[in-house]
Amino acid sequence: MRNLFCLVRAQALLLCVVAAGMTWGAVAQAAAERRVALVIGNGAYQNVPTLDNPLTDSKAVAAALKRIGFDVVEGYDLKLDGMRSLVGEYAAKLDGAKVAFVYYAGHGVAVAGENYLLPTDTVLKSEADLDFRTMNINLVLRQMQREDRVNLVILDACRDNPFAKELARSIRTRSASVGAGLSEITVNSAAGTMIAFATDPGKTALDGGAGQNSPFTTALLKHMESPGVSISTVMDRVREDVWRSTGEKQRPWVNTSIIGEFYLNPALAPTVKVAAIDSLGALPATTPAALSSPQSLEMRLWESAERSGQPEDYKAYLEAHPNGYFAQIARNRIARAAVAPAGRSVPSETDLKGEAGSATSEAALNLSAKDRAETQQRLRALGFDPGGTTGKFGPGTRRALTNWQKTRQIPESGFLTKGQQAALWEQSEADYAKLAAARPPEAPKARAVSVPRAPRPAQAEAYSRQPPPQPRGGGASLGEVGNFLGGMGNLVGAIRR
Repeated sequence: MRNLFCLVRAQALLLCVVAAGMTWGAVAQAAAERRVALVIGNGAYQNVPTLDNPLTDSKAVAAALKRIGFDVVEGYDLKLDGMRSLVGEYAAKLDGAKVAFVYYAGHGVAVAGENYLLPTDTVLKSEADLDFRTMNINLVLRQMQREDRVNLVILDACRDNPFAKELARSIRTRSASVGAGLSEITVNSAAGTMIAFATDPGKTALDGGAGQNSPFTTALLKHMESPGVSISTVMDRVREDVWRSTGEKQRPWVNTSIIGEFYLNPALAPTVKVAAIDSLGALPATTPAALSSPQSLEMRLWESAERSGQPEDYKAYLEAHPNGYFAQIARNRIARAAVAPAGRSVPSETDLKGEAGSATSEAALNLSAKDRAETQQRLRALGFDPGGTTGKFGPGTRRALTNWQKTRQIPESGFLTKGQQAALWEQSEADYAKLAAARPPEAPKARAVSVPRAPRPAQAEAYSRQPPPQPRGGGASLGEVGNFLGGMGNLVGAIRR
């Protein structure tokens, strides 16, 4: 009887350990997976007819994100200053976050392959207005991709846009074409990013009835909170619902570089309740056999790698979970460690923002032509096109440097300082390494080979040693001419042989 009591007590203790372990795993997962979302809905446009649905759509998405554990930064009917301020607040919260999410509903326009989100006070009369009166989506993407994390961007901004027609009339260059919808966005394969549009690139999406959600957001809200369903499956279901609900007129578009399964609403292990033990001391059939779920074990291994920061520990995580939740991030950390820059001291953000570049500060760097070409290549790797990698800093390079400085909130001079060069090198290291790896190897240069001359015939050699006939008096005699022609005939015959 005493032995039976001990057995029952031991099994009850085991259940308590299971419950504590799995609860700890859920708490640890929530702490390690800090998720931050930016939600913007613009409908009250001042210079064109208003949109009814963006506010309804964006507020519903914000509420759903909060329910599944996101820290949501949200704003509605924002003017340009408001949008910039909100994106800055969002960028500050991204520090250390494992998941970054952006949802935008409102007007957007694509010009020359670039996508712009439009504030409510937008006035677009020329191509220059795009730089000063809108927000380029690439600016938001760069904030998200500053660290290794999963990035999700969903744009319900493909509505019929009245600004597109006005821009098309004002833009006369062939290269700056104005699209009907948004343009395709190529994701950074190293960043683990997914971009989703309400419809195919270049197409317009239906807005839905007044006071209702758009067809795209209706489907998104239906599936985004499904527990334990990967984001790829969620978007497949959204695509099917929209295709059917619009009579096969609208098909959402998704481009992703996320490797493995990512769950927008991960299914955490349920809390284990200690059930009654029968008189024989048997464990209930529903009790897990292991002390921790596979998800908790993966989380513990990842946290160990995070604490050490060593490439070997990230490799150990990948060996155990090659398609795990943090697999892409682990690969990024390993790749970054392999190409870490050496000997460059990056100043603090405060110091960086306090120094303005000039021709004098850049001249002090003593950049060689090779250094200048690498600077141009690094700018291009980050998405700032210098117009060439010739090693000469022309207007294209100055413009690219200015745009990069703008994104880092550095004084926009178009010239580098020592600290800015270090910051540019650090920021671009991973992308530059991939760009360099993608270049075809240079063909080996052909070495000059000396070809020996063929020996000359004896007759030709003998003739070449004879001095040329010298004229006498008024000219050569017939005999001399005959001898000369005879010698030439022998020479030609020798060459032919």
